[in-house]
Amino acid sequence: MKNQLFFQRPVDRRTVEEAQRTWGVPGWQAEFLLRRGFQANQPLEDLDGSLALPDPKALPGMREAVWTIRRVLEDGGRVRVYGDYDADGVTATAVLVRGLTLLGFGKQVDWYIPNRFDEGYGLNVEAVWRAHQDGVTLLVTVDCGSSSPEAADLARSLGLMLVITDHHALPERIPEADALVNPELMTVPDRFSGAGVALQLVRALFAGEELPEMLYGIATVGTVADVVPLKGSNRRLVARGLEALRQGAVAGLNVLFGAEGRDIAHASAEDLAFLVGPRINAAGRMGGAEAACELLLEDDLRRLQDVSDTLKELNAERREVERLIVEEAWTRLPRDASGRIYDFPVICGDGWHQGVIGIVAARFRAWLRQPVAVVAWNGSDGKGSARSVDGFNLIAHLRQHGALFSKLGGHAGAAGFSLPRTDADRLSRELSRDMPSSAAFEQYRGFEYDVALDATDVSATLWDEVESLAPYGKAFEAPRFLIRGTVKKSRVLGQGQHGSFELEHHPVRAIAFGQGEQVKALYPGAAVRFLAQLETHWYQGKRSPQWRVEVLQGEAPKLSAAVQEGLPDPLPSRVIWVVDSDRDVREWALKLQAHAFSVTLPIGELMALEEEARRGLVSQLVVSQWRPWPRLYGWADAVIWRCHPRNRAKWEEAAYLAKSPDGCWFERPEGGRVDRKRARLAVSRARLGKHWRAWQSGRAGLIPGRAVFEELEMSPDGLKSGERRRLDSSFLYRLAVQDMDEDARAPFFR
Repeated sequence: MKNQLFFQRPVDRRTVEEAQRTWGVPGWQAEFLLRRGFQANQPLEDLDGSLALPDPKALPGMREAVWTIRRVLEDGGRVRVYGDYDADGVTATAVLVRGLTLLGFGKQVDWYIPNRFDEGYGLNVEAVWRAHQDGVTLLVTVDCGSSSPEAADLARSLGLMLVITDHHALPERIPEADALVNPELMTVPDRFSGAGVALQLVRALFAGEELPEMLYGIATVGTVADVVPLKGSNRRLVARGLEALRQGAVAGLNVLFGAEGRDIAHASAEDLAFLVGPRINAAGRMGGAEAACELLLEDDLRRLQDVSDTLKELNAERREVERLIVEEAWTRLPRDASGRIYDFPVICGDGWHQGVIGIVAARFRAWLRQPVAVVAWNGSDGKGSARSVDGFNLIAHLRQHGALFSKLGGHAGAAGFSLPRTDADRLSRELSRDMPSSAAFEQYRGFEYDVALDATDVSATLWDEVESLAPYGKAFEAPRFLIRGTVKKSRVLGQGQHGSFELEHHPVRAIAFGQGEQVKALYPGAAVRFLAQLETHWYQGKRSPQWRVEVLQGEAPKLSAAVQEGLPDPLPSRVIWVVDSDRDVREWALKLQAHAFSVTLPIGELMALEEEARRGLVSQLVVSQWRPWPRLYGWADAVIWRCHPRNRAKWEEAAYLAKSPDGCWFERPEGGRVDRKRARLAVSRARLGKHWRAWQSGRAGLIPGRAVFEELEMSPDGLKSGERRRLDSSFLYRLAVQDMDEDARAPFFR
């Protein structure tokens, strides 16, 4: 397979034109919506967040649940709402408790959330016994219970009534309860979160009466935090809930936003995902979730300030624990006999905090571009958390290997499990079997974009058009643009770790967090390409558009360095060896017992090599001067050339990888080979024209410059007759021309 740093899911051009006519939207929106699964011949009703939620009684088991709850409460019985310790479970608990209280049954209702460490996920038998001893008449679960048949059996034997509301995948043995409400029982499930199901239950209990907007606001937090698809019912719920939050409907969230210096009147789904969700989750991850639930049930502002402060402290503690586990996990990343990372690596450690391993699994999934599980051992047993990639049904795959686990639950994207202590290599080897090709393909894909635009072609209305499609979330992610342009000005921010820049003939500023070194290399007139989202930036009550850059491509940072001939003696520990071809990379890596930083490796493996090098786990790398290099600025004790540099600029680029200017070494091989290769790979306008005509006639295979055509979305069958593209709008072409200019202007030496 071939690596794709930037990739785009194919959409037929004629279909885009049809969608544009049918929907009456700009071309980029038609292209974007098709990539999000909309059909060109269907109306865009699913985008209308003002539509009402579906009838709650459409959910299987809802009528029985409402009848049971009302009968118990009207007869004076006691109800306990049994939740879960994550943000979805906490918000689901708050929605149902608030709803029953508003119906006038507050004195008959209490709530309980199990402790992650003492009780684990789901309805457990000890909690059932406790409810029975406390005189509870009815247990109502939210966001859990579907995978707890033993606890349900105990409740029945004790005469304790049980209503289960959940949204997780159903096991082979479904628990017996007075009512089971779960969208998974539907032929075509309505993918509510646990909080969404709880909201539908409250709507059914209100029997057509309008709910307070506060309940929509609380349920929206759980819906966003649980990363369920933001389409259909979920989109309508979140659109309404965000408006409720902006109006200040939930006192606890008003306080939390204020404590962070944020104005809740401008709250977005992204704020819920990255500000609110982590703080609510932190309580359950680090201990008990009671404080998180109190944030949503309490109305006293003084008490809420204390709760908000507690959640902030817990989240800071969680981040530090996560950082320490990540550092150790990199040292335990399992590899097969050939040195490659397993297709499904299972990373294990003793004494790791069980509340954080899910986040660590998500981090490694993003780095490696493949499914990952992280296991925390405690003596002879362990608990694990796994995360998936697009197109791979995680829970179905884990169930195929069910003999490994003593307990297993989850859904297509995430899963949790318990298991007896087992060797990490064996677990990785077993779970890497029978992997679908789609999962392996993800390892070779870098960053997906929706629309490619030249900066000069960005319309003045683009910002409003992006805003008009909000809210964004899972399965309806915000559009990602691949922008090409010319730098007007740039500057480094903070302590040099961040940067911002502006483009010529383009009014929107770009901010690049964590990419200060790349921004430092930009200069007026330089070609640049970046992947970004167009977001709204608020400052002193005023809003403006801003590109938030995810990946920045421009001229590589350079450092003037003297030429040192020969080899350093003694050879230092951290070395980057530069050779002249992909074959040389493989051969010299074997000879030197170094790691090959080769384009033949998947992107996930290359990203892992960079991370391992930064952490001191990899000390020697071999790279080709004709391929992209790792972004290990100032990392190497020495950069040693075993080939003739193509020009002076390439030498200075290598010097930037060294810790000091005197860290570059050259063995002075004969330069004729590099001259011939440079001429062969030159991408001139005339040569591109020749390649294009050959491609049109069907005679071209893999050719120099094909990437330029792909960037400009050119193919012989994809352009209309007479249609033309500006070659100088290609970032790759401009970079190639710049390299050729450097070859002529500043050769290494003769």
